[in-house]
Order: sequence, then C-alpha cells, then structure tokens
Amino acid sequence: MSVKIFTIEDDLLIAEDLKFKLTGLGYQVLGNATDYGEAMQFISLQTPDLIIADIMIAGSKDGIDTVSEIYKRLLCPVIYLTANSESATVKRALATHPAAFLIKPFKLSEFAINIDLAIRNFRERFPVAPHNAAVSDSIFVPDRFLYHRIYKADILYVEADGSYVRIITSEKKYQLTTNLKGFEGQFTHPDFYRVSRKHLVNLSKVTRINGNMLYINDQNHEHAIAISKFERAEILSRFEIIKTKG
Repeated sequence: MSVKIFTIEDDLLIAEDLKFKLTGLGYQVLGNATDYGEAMQFISLQTPDLIIADIMIAGSKDGIDTVSEIYKRLLCPVIYLTANSESATVKRALATHPAAFLIKPFKLSEFAINIDLAIRNFRERFPVAPHNAAVSDSIFVPDRFLYHRIYKADILYVEADGSYVRIITSEKKYQLTTNLKGFEGQFTHPDFYRVSRKHLVNLSKVTRINGNMLYINDQNHEHAIAISKFERAEILSRFEIIKTKG
C-alpha cells in the first residue's frame, strides 16, 4: 500500500517539486497547504500517513505552530524541512518530537531514507491491527505532545459541546477538538450507542432508566442523560428488560 503524504509548503514551485520527487519515489501526495488555515482544513478531511512541513510558511503561525495544532487532532509522524538552522528554531522544532529534521538543500536519497524510517518507526510504535482483527480495547487521545491511553470499558459517555467533545470516565475528563460525528467515525465498540445529538453512551454503564432519561452511577455521582424520543425504542431494545403483568 502506497504511503500517503501531506505537505505544508508556501512556495508553490517547491511544493510541486516535492510532489514530483515524492511521486517518483513511489509515494502518494494527498495535497499541499500553504498556511496554517489550509493545513487544519485539510487535516479535518483526510488522514495522511506522514506530514512533511516547511518551518517557514506564510501567516502568523509557522510550520512548528501548525504541527503543534495538528498533533492535537492527529497521530502522525512529521518531517521538518527548513533552510534555517538557528538553534532557537531547531529547539522549537525538536520540542514537537518530529520523526526527522532536514536542512535544505538535501539529497533525494537522504530524503527517501528519512521517510521510510519515519514510517517504519511510527508503525512499530503504534501498530495497526489487520482489518479482520478484533476491535481494540482502547483509544489514544492527544494532550499537547503526548497521547494518553483510555480503555473503552472505562468510558462512561462522550458528550458533544460545539466543536469539542468531552470523554467522561470515572477518573478523568478529556476534551478533544472535534465534533461527535468526527469522533464516532474513529471509534467503534458494540456497547456504545448514540442516544441523542449530544451523547454517545456506554450502555453497559447504565444503572437505571426513567422515561427518556438514562442514569449512570460514577462512584458518588450520578449522571443523567436525556435520550432522543425517536431513538427510545431502539435504545431500550439494547437492554434485556423484564416485562411484568399489570
């Protein structure tokens, strides 16, 4: 399978040259962004295997700022390109833990080696399960430059709040920069059900049902979650409810 690469380069001639070289090496170039805004818009729509980012790009946010924001939404290796080898710039770049840091001009052979190493090291650290494998028992969520593991069984529910979602567990809350639809597209587990526009609930955590409300006990706190009246019958069918006479 061809490695999918996204580039961030504000000089369109250099961007086209990068695309030509990368395509010649057998990689697939998904697209190029010239600034922070274009990069963030692209990331919201596609998921590359690798990002190649020039540090000095147009706009108030440079390549390092852009990569820092991308890391909050996407787990992906990054290779920096720059003609600036000032220690302060290099220090800022290294703080984002890039897979490689190449000073222009660079040799094509060096470029290819760094790309292959970046992909291989990343996949060894975060292996992808085969398509026919069982559903993963956990997810990794971004927090600055780190990724925290959350076991799906520990999640009580996921709550939408505009362009953010909050993952609620018994121990902690995590806030992510995405909407609930975007989160659902990256998350699978048979115990979870979208009970309303605002909530994705771990049905195994529900302790009682009252009308159009689901309740989840969290140690000494009880969460009350309203369910859509249009989804109520389907939601209740997910539980083994004992019917009695009268």
